[in-house]
Amino acid sequence: MSSQSKDTILIHAVGDVTPRRIDYGEAPESLFAGVHQKIKEADISLCQLEANLSTKGCLQYRDHTTWYGRAHPDNVKSLLFAGFQVVAHASNHCFDYGPDALLETIEVLRRNNLQVIGVGKDIAEARQPAIVERKGVKVGFLDYNSVLPVEYEAREGKAGCNPIRVSTYYEAQEYQAGTPPKVITVPNEGDVRLMEEDIRKLRSQVDVLVLVLHWGIHAIPGVLATYQPAVGYRAIDAGADIIIGHHAHLVKGIEVYKGKAIFYSVGNFAQETPHHLKPPPGAFVKRMSGVYRKYEVESGSERYSGPHDKAYSMMVKCIAGKQGIAGVSFVPVWINQRAEPEILSRSDARFKEVVGYIDRWSKELGTSLSVEGDEVVLGK
Repeated sequence: MSSQSKDTILIHAVGDVTPRRIDYGEAPESLFAGVHQKIKEADISLCQLEANLSTKGCLQYRDHTTWYGRAHPDNVKSLLFAGFQVVAHASNHCFDYGPDALLETIEVLRRNNLQVIGVGKDIAEARQPAIVERKGVKVGFLDYNSVLPVEYEAREGKAGCNPIRVSTYYEAQEYQAGTPPKVITVPNEGDVRLMEEDIRKLRSQVDVLVLVLHWGIHAIPGVLATYQPAVGYRAIDAGADIIIGHHAHLVKGIEVYKGKAIFYSVGNFAQETPHHLKPPPGAFVKRMSGVYRKYEVESGSERYSGPHDKAYSMMVKCIAGKQGIAGVSFVPVWINQRAEPEILSRSDARFKEVVGYIDRWSKELGTSLSVEGDEVVLGK
C-alpha cells in the first residue's frame, strides 16, 4: 500500500455496528475496547449503524423478522469512544420503530457531532451527503439502501432511508421441472439515476467520494445478487472512488473496477444483535433464513452467534489526498461471542483464516490480494 505522506489522510471504514452495552448494564466503552486506538489512527472513520438509538416510536409492520433494531440513545457513547465521525444509517432496520425513532436517532448523532448519512425527515434530507475536510483534503460520503421492507424508504414529506429499490425475477434454467431457477435482480432505474445525480453533484465539491451501500444477500457465503455489480459499476462511472458495502453479515469478495475498489460486504464489526432475546410483542416469527443456510450456534456463544464465518470481519484503510485515493488495503478482524471486534496481526493463525476466506471470493471477481505486514493490499 502507498505510504502516507504529510499531504494525505487516512480513512477507516467498517461495517455493521449495533451498540447495546448500556441496555445490558455495562460500560459503553467495553464494546470497542480492543480496537478504538486503531480506529482513531485515521483522520476520518466511518461505520454503519444498524439499530436506532431511541426510546421513541412503535413497532412497524413487517412480514417477518429476525430482530428489531432499537437501543437506548446513551449507547452513542460507544461510537464516540471508538472514534467514529461519520455514521451511515440507511438499512433494513432504520425504520423498525417508525419515524419518531429514526428522527431521534438522527438528532442524537448530530448532537454528539457525528455526521449521519442515508436517512432523513424526507427524501431530500436522506440524499444529503456528509463532507469532511482534513488537512485540506475534502472527503464526501453518500449512503443508500437496497434492502427495503415496505415503507422504509424516505419520500417527500415522509421520513426514511435513501433507497435503491430492486425487483426480483425467476428464470427457469433447464427443462426439468423443480430445478432451481436463476434469480435475476434489477435495480430501479429511477433510483439509480438519482444516485448518479447525487454522485455527480458531490464529485465537483470533494477530492474523494465514498459511496456506502446496504445491499446484497445475507447469510450465504460469497454469493452476490446480480444487481450489485450493475449498481456498483454505474456508481463508479458517475464518479465514486470506492464502495463500502454491508448487510450480508458475512465478508464477501472485493472487486476492482476501473481501478476503484468495490467491497461488496465488509461484514459485521460490532453488532450486538439480540437473537437471544424474545421478539417484542406483535413481531412475526422469522421464516425464510433456514431455507438458505442453517444457523448453527457455537457452544458458549452469548450475544453473537451463528456460523463460524460470521466471526470474520475487516477494517478498510484508504490513503487519500487532493488527487484522490492513493492506496487501499484492509486489516483482518475477528469478532468474539460478545460481538467485540479484535484487530488481527499476521502472527495470529486467525489472520490467515480470515484472509483466505476473503481471498477465495475475491479471486472469483478477478481481484488478487497480497499481505504486507499486518495489512492486506488489493491488486489490480
